[in-house]
Amino acid sequence: MCGVMMTSKSSRLTILVVSVLTGAIAGSATAVEPVTKIPASKLDSMVTSTSLLAQDETLLPIITDVQVESNSDGLTVTLVSDQPLQALGAQTVGNAVVTNIPNAILELANEGAAEQLNPAEGIALVQVNSLSDGGVQITITGTDAPPQTQMNAQANNLVFSVVPSIVASAATDPNALRVVVTATRTEENITDVPRTVRVVDREDIQRQLEFSDNLNNILGQLVPGFSPPPLRSGTRGFTLRGRGIQVLVDGVPQNPNGLAFNELDTISPDSLERIEVVPGASAIYGDGATGGTINLITRAPEEDGIVYSADLGISAGLTNLSQGSTFSYSGGLGVAGAEDGFDGRFTVNYDINNANFDSDGDRIIPVQGLGEFNRLGLLTKMGYDLDENQRFGFTYSYYRDSVDTVFGSDTSIFEIPGTQIARPIFIGSFDYENEPERVSNSVNFTYRNTDIFGSQLDAQIYYNTFEFADTFGDIRARTDLPDAFLDIFQAFTNFTEVGTRVQMDTPLGNSANVLWGADYSQEDNDSLTVSLDPDAFDADRQLNAVDEFPNDYELENLGLFAQASWEISDQFQISGGLRYDNISFEADDFLSAFPSELPRERQGGSGSFDNVSFNAGLLYRPIPEVGLFANFSQGFSVPNIRFALDAGPDFSPDSLDLQPIEVDNFEIGARAEFGSVQASVAGFYSESELGAFFQFNPDVGFTELQRAPQRNYGVEVAVDWQPSNAWRLGSNLTWSEGDSDPGDDGDFEPLTSLSVSPFKLGLYVENKTTSRWTNRLQLLFVGDRERAFNAGVDSFDVESYISLDLLSRLQVGPGNLTFGIENLLNSDGLVLNSQERVGFFEDRRFARPGITASLNYAVEF
Repeated sequence: MCGVMMTSKSSRLTILVVSVLTGAIAGSATAVEPVTKIPASKLDSMVTSTSLLAQDETLLPIITDVQVESNSDGLTVTLVSDQPLQALGAQTVGNAVVTNIPNAILELANEGAAEQLNPAEGIALVQVNSLSDGGVQITITGTDAPPQTQMNAQANNLVFSVVPSIVASAATDPNALRVVVTATRTEENITDVPRTVRVVDREDIQRQLEFSDNLNNILGQLVPGFSPPPLRSGTRGFTLRGRGIQVLVDGVPQNPNGLAFNELDTISPDSLERIEVVPGASAIYGDGATGGTINLITRAPEEDGIVYSADLGISAGLTNLSQGSTFSYSGGLGVAGAEDGFDGRFTVNYDINNANFDSDGDRIIPVQGLGEFNRLGLLTKMGYDLDENQRFGFTYSYYRDSVDTVFGSDTSIFEIPGTQIARPIFIGSFDYENEPERVSNSVNFTYRNTDIFGSQLDAQIYYNTFEFADTFGDIRARTDLPDAFLDIFQAFTNFTEVGTRVQMDTPLGNSANVLWGADYSQEDNDSLTVSLDPDAFDADRQLNAVDEFPNDYELENLGLFAQASWEISDQFQISGGLRYDNISFEADDFLSAFPSELPRERQGGSGSFDNVSFNAGLLYRPIPEVGLFANFSQGFSVPNIRFALDAGPDFSPDSLDLQPIEVDNFEIGARAEFGSVQASVAGFYSESELGAFFQFNPDVGFTELQRAPQRNYGVEVAVDWQPSNAWRLGSNLTWSEGDSDPGDDGDFEPLTSLSVSPFKLGLYVENKTTSRWTNRLQLLFVGDRERAFNAGVDSFDVESYISLDLLSRLQVGPGNLTFGIENLLNSDGLVLNSQERVGFFEDRRFARPGITASLNYAVEF
């Protein structure tokens, strides 16, 4: 949970920054923006002629009062004098408008009139002072930008009519973020990409962090095509256009083959500058993107100087404030700077997430990423410009997510007829040899040369590790499970990947280019399931291992690609490319910890896959503000080797479970940007002869991975509108469906609602209530879906639900104070990810948190 950071920097000259925390405007309490006082010693040089006329000072005009009156347009400043005043032309310095009156004397009856703070909205300071060489100076400072001033003489007095200027923020500027890199692997204007591309900028990320620090919740709230926010970490059932996602961090893959559903839990969201999403199958980065690609782009260093940042936050469920454990805390520190070709950034964030309570004030079971865990995130990023063409970069990130709870889920609910909401039970502390946690380390070296025989070279070497120790599992209460299942256990996974990416961007004349290169990676996947001693567990709360079930294998991937683009004219652009991938694996023999039937022995083995992927796109601009596009792209994904080998005792490289997923994706759409309006609409259809999706198996009581022909289709819409500097409105809409053919006989049936989410509609309205105070109301509606339930595919039908959140941000002193209320209506409707948890997963059918409030203060200086 973090608030949005706003920067307040002192001038590197002689400008003094004064921070005022509170003030009054028209009788209401309002914070005052830091204001700029400009010393006379600095601004004397701005006077055309600052020497007094050779005359007696008793003959000079005397300014006896400064009268400031606010009005509907701004304010009026009157300099009251005993003789007519003559002023020089006004000049602008920073946010201040400065006017000098060379032949005058300042003798105020009320000295307090010389400095008036926050006299009107958008005006931070009116300051009048004597110049050291004689004369009087008046400075009128705006909060966001220099105000508009008009000077008139009225009798002996000098009257200034002042209108505050309003500067549009980056979020309201349609041109603030134009370049994207994910869709084409190189910098490209978003309007030149012939397919859907979505961007979540840093301000949007910071806003949503007030409600959740899980990236899947942020994406599910803001981006059409994604499943609704699951409220928990992990990507099980969190799809993009009904299929799996490929996750990158600065272009480095985060999808280990043997560790499912943790792709978005490898970096702190506070470390991100923006998120780029490319929906639809794509093989441009290789294995993984059957549903789309998510590129998490870390924050860049400052361009010049040094900037420090800090934030501190607290949140609590309002339905049970009597419980001290309802309070959660967050904090972060950072420093960034640049000098003489070197630049760098370091940030650290730590979150303590305590218990959550539902709409009735009842405690919610501990859920991964929802409550009762701690998070630590570190980011170090450095760069050096060797010359104007060459740059070296280094990034290291560390992320740790650890469980901290003495509660578990009460398994006695299985004895109650019907479907129940999971309820917590106190279990106390256990003596773990390996505490439950997830730890991710990532090292990334980059090199760029923008001029190698006219081409641009980008090279990257990376090293990733991921260690996962799960909480213990106790399934002795489940008498309907196979006898071969372990009763009490703990699972561990270690993943290591080293890889390199090299690409050249070669221009072909002035209107075409080709991007070509190679990717290589090697990953080691080691998993271990430990059987625990039930006697020591019951008697002494100790988790003593009595047997071990390792499952280890290696995966190697080589990819070669070429991607070309040709701008035929100002209106037409075509692009296309090919990619070849060769993937091989080698697995050891192992014993299955959870075989559906004995024996436990599983054969290892080796195998390989070859794949050629093709893509082509057409972009047409009837006018510069509108782009119409059509796109065909192919994607593929290697199945989880561990799951595939565990399916049966005998190894066969031709096994159905080992065959890759190959997807053909068709998309048409339109994108329009007319200044204050940005809109996009896209329709898609994807098909695969051998898909991969989860489906409930009533024979064993839980969902299983299915392989069968699959098709997905839908429509996505996004609209943002800024009717004025004070208002922003927007919406995103997703409608999608999908079918599978389990019998491969042409008889399709609905895909499960875990793969194809219901209709989703997001709305927001944001108002810049004052120059320092902004309010945002956002709504998310998730519709019902009975199609899969009525066809007997699902054992549950999805009931619609709504979420309403409020965010209020106030500039206080040099930073921002942010107040958020999540689930403003205190709704108790279960989210989709929880509604799906029936049968074997009923003890994980978590309740939804009730109304929750958060408060955060963030500052950069």
